[in-house]
Amino acid sequence: MNKKLLLITAIASFTFAASVFSQELVQWRGAERSGVYNETGLLKEWPAEGPKLLWHFDGLGRGFTSVTIANNKIYTTGESEGAGYVFALNMEGKQLWKTEYGKDWADSYPGTRTTPVFYKGNLFLATAYGEALCLNAETGKKVWSVDMKTKFGARDLKWGIVEAPVIFGNKVFFTPGGENVAIVALNIKNGETIWTSKATGEKSAYCSPLLFEYKNKKYFTTSLSGNVVGIDVNDGTLLWNVSQVNVHSIHPNTPLYKNGHIYSITGYKTGGVMVKLSDDGKSVTELWRNTSLDSQMGGAVWIDNFIVGSGTQNDRSWQCLDAKTGLVLHKTNAIGKGVVVYADGLFYCYADNGEMGILELNETGFELKSKFRIVLGTEQHWAHPVIDKGILYVRHGNTLMAYSVKK
Repeated sequence: MNKKLLLITAIASFTFAASVFSQELVQWRGAERSGVYNETGLLKEWPAEGPKLLWHFDGLGRGFTSVTIANNKIYTTGESEGAGYVFALNMEGKQLWKTEYGKDWADSYPGTRTTPVFYKGNLFLATAYGEALCLNAETGKKVWSVDMKTKFGARDLKWGIVEAPVIFGNKVFFTPGGENVAIVALNIKNGETIWTSKATGEKSAYCSPLLFEYKNKKYFTTSLSGNVVGIDVNDGTLLWNVSQVNVHSIHPNTPLYKNGHIYSITGYKTGGVMVKLSDDGKSVTELWRNTSLDSQMGGAVWIDNFIVGSGTQNDRSWQCLDAKTGLVLHKTNAIGKGVVVYADGLFYCYADNGEMGILELNETGFELKSKFRIVLGTEQHWAHPVIDKGILYVRHGNTLMAYSVKK
């Protein structure tokens, strides 16, 4: 199985490299929002104290956002005293600029929620209070902004609006979750409205959407408060919807796509659902549901026929599911539950108890190769790690850390 996983990773790496040309687009959880990073030659084990810490930057303020790395700069967001900021650091962790963009989340679990998306020299993000923003990535200056509450009836959520927007062509897609405008496509140059979609008329659900290609056509999928939806990117038409309900209407995990299939996972004992697209992409067939793997906001990774993530309430173990059936193949409690990303044959697991570890999947199950504890930073361990050019970036509240994981 190890050799097969490495082969699949190599094939995926080629696909991902082809899809991101000259760093035109850099986004949440990697090139295809899958949590898979195109990296090779990484360490297979770490020293007991963890990989070498190259640098850390203390001063981001409060936040759970990840980082975006483009054009030799590192971008992220943070909140201080109710104001939201975008930061640009150089590759040695020195601040280049810091831009205040307005009010951001200072209530329950205070801190910024949105990881910026880089596209053709600009950064795109949504604030917790429903403002869509575009900033110049070189200077941090605001290019345009849209108040989605005023314009589209964006509705407040208990823990603030959360979304890394999706970009395709001249459009940037946001999910205001308004009664009549659940999803909107804005012009990337000026923020003007291209189309609006009522979809199912539900509130947004803390989900960063997915753009995917099926039979040479592009589609948009995301989770609203009670449904996973499929949208036509050209005009916003609702193509299909599948029920996915939990007690708090919280669905933060980006859906995963592979070969005409979509997997969406949520917490609070609801678990995940796998659907298959029809030939014309206008409907789906439900294949299976699994409630054991119910990752609340740590995502999952789908490699070959294996889906890996951690449970939260039904079963707090790390689990490997058979993507064809939804059956649990392997489990481990070798590290605490949390976030997962993947690179070079290993699953990088950042637990909400502060543990950072690497798991390998083989014929007999999971093998914990190494783990150490993140001791720098503040508050919750919820941010999703990023791996870029042999460096593992871990955000913990006020602190961003850069670890060398290259051989």
